Amino acid sequence: GYYIYISTTQIDNLMNKITLTFTFFLCALLATAQVSPKEKEALLDLYNVTNGSEWSSSWNIDQPVSSWKGVTILNDKVIALTLTNNNLEGSLPESIGNLVHLKVLNLHKNKISGVIPQSIQNLKNLKSLNLSFNALAGSIPGEITQLVQLEYIDLFFNGLEGELPQDINQLKKLRRLSLYNNYLSGTIPQAITSLDNMKDLQLSSNQFEGELPKGLTTMASLKRLGVFDNNFIGVVPDLAHLEELTTTNNNFTTSGIAIVGGK
Repeated sequence: GYYIYISTTQIDNLMNKITLTFTFFLCALLATAQVSPKEKEALLDLYNVTNGSEWSSSWNIDQPVSSWKGVTILNDKVIALTLTNNNLEGSLPESIGNLVHLKVLNLHKNKISGVIPQSIQNLKNLKSLNLSFNALAGSIPGEITQLVQLEYIDLFFNGLEGELPQDINQLKKLRRLSLYNNYLSGTIPQAITSLDNMKDLQLSSNQFEGELPKGLTTMASLKRLGVFDNNFIGVVPDLAHLEELTTTNNNFTTSGIAIVGGK
């Protein structure tokens, strides 16, 4: 018979190759398992319904989620999704609510249409929501007021309509609410004046009506207020403490003030 002689060196090399191969597959397995199946499914849903293959910077969905541009992962959780100006076209999937660890959702300047899903109420950790410069329609879901960690809401330049949620005062940490250039209507809830951290409130170019809440004068943190191009009536409250105020193109009984200098 024949005998095959394998030297110790050859055995060591073979074992090294086996070890490296095993390590590679283990790392690949860990990489693909670094986020929960629900989170990965939500990301894939977004990719599919917004024509992901045509994005300006697309994802290789055969690669680990950690390699997908705009996805930030910390401790195996998706904490930020930032896909600004990336040619997303389509509607937001309901499953986006499965990204329960998100702190930042920024889809500014795309072609997203449809409505803001009610499932957004599941994003309890969200601090910043930016869906501005899109083609969103429908109303601002009342469920948004359950996101009590929110500090920034940017929904400007869309086609949103309806009234502001009456219980917006639940968003105690809100620092900026930017809703200009939509079709929002109704009056401004008095409750908004209890938001002590609000610095920037932009409501211009909508269809709001009624009087401005008098409580605006007590919002010590408020520095910028834009309400021009609406249907407001009455008298503009004394808001001399603001750094910027725009009130023109309304039905105020006194002339609108373009800019007010402040501290």
